[in-house]
Amino acid sequence: MERPSDLKQRIAASRELLDARYSAKRGKPERSFLTISDLTEEQVIDILNGGINIKKNSSKYREVLKDKSVALLFQKTSTRTRCSFEIGVGEMGGQPMYIDWKSSNFTLADLQDEIRVLSRYVDLILARVHKHEDLLTMRKYTEVPVVNGLSDLYHPCQGLADFMTIKEYFGELEGLNLCYVGDGNNVCHSLINGAIKTGMHITIAYHQNYAPNPEIVEEAKTKNAIYLTNSLEDAIKDADVIYTDTWVSMGNESETDARIQTFSGFQVNEALLSKAPDHALVMHCLPAHRGYEISADVLDSKNSVVFDQAENRKHVQKYLIAWILERV
Repeated sequence: MERPSDLKQRIAASRELLDARYSAKRGKPERSFLTISDLTEEQVIDILNGGINIKKNSSKYREVLKDKSVALLFQKTSTRTRCSFEIGVGEMGGQPMYIDWKSSNFTLADLQDEIRVLSRYVDLILARVHKHEDLLTMRKYTEVPVVNGLSDLYHPCQGLADFMTIKEYFGELEGLNLCYVGDGNNVCHSLINGAIKTGMHITIAYHQNYAPNPEIVEEAKTKNAIYLTNSLEDAIKDADVIYTDTWVSMGNESETDARIQTFSGFQVNEALLSKAPDHALVMHCLPAHRGYEISADVLDSKNSVVFDQAENRKHVQKYLIAWILERV
C-alpha cells in the first residue's frame, strides 16, 4: 500500500499532540478537599464566613457555577450529603450528576482508571466512600478536584457545617469549648481538625475501647486544643457546645449490640444537660437514634441546633465548591 505523501507531517503533529496531552489536566486536582487539615486557618474561616453569606444572600450566587458540572459519586447511602450537594450545585447554576457506585463500572474497573475517565467529563467530583484510601487514590489520578463527602476516617463537610453553625450563634469561634460525647469516629476526627484550625478547644468524652485516632489526637495535643476523658460530667461542665453522634456508624452494624451496651452510659439527656452551662448548644450530625445516643427531649429542646446543622450543610458546601473552582 502506498503511503500518503503528507504522512511524516501528520506523524509529527500526532507526536506533538501526544506530548501536549500527556501531563495535561482539565482542572486543578491539587485543590481537592479530603480533610479540614488540607486548609489553612484563614481558609477555614473564609469558607465559614462564605457559607454564612450565601445563606443570607443566596440570590447573588445563582450563576456562580454556570457551565460547571459536579459528579456525586456514592458508595454509601445518604440523605443530607446527597441532597445538600445536589440541590446546592443546582441553585448555583451548575449541573449535578448522581452516580450510584454499585450500579456503575466502578465495581468492575480499577479505581484509578474510572476516576480519571470521570474527571474528563466534570469539573469536580464529590465522593462518599467506605475507605479513606479510595479518596487518596482518586486525588492521585483525577484531573479535577475531589471533595470528601464522607469516609471511614473523616467527614469534613459535616465539620464545616458544624463550625459554621457554632459561628452563627457565637459570632467568633476562638476560645469556645466543644464537648464531643461518644464514639471516636470520622465526625469526631473532623471536629478535632476543625478545633485546631478555628482556635476552639475540644473535649472528647469516650469509652476506652472506642478512642479517636491517636495520630489525630497527638496533632491536637501539640496545639493544646484537646482534652480526653471517660467522665461525662467532667467533659461537659464548661461546654459551650455538646455534640454527639450515633454509636453505630455505617459499616459497624455487626457490632450493634456490643456498642449499645458499651455506650449505655454516654447518652446526652436532660440529666446530663442539667450539669452543663445553661447556654450550651446541643449538636448531632444525624441521623439520630432517639433514646440511644441522645434522648428525644434533648434533641427537640430549645438548646438543640441539630436542624440548623443539617441545613447549613448546603450553604457551606455551596461556598466550598465555588471556592475550590475559583468562582468566588
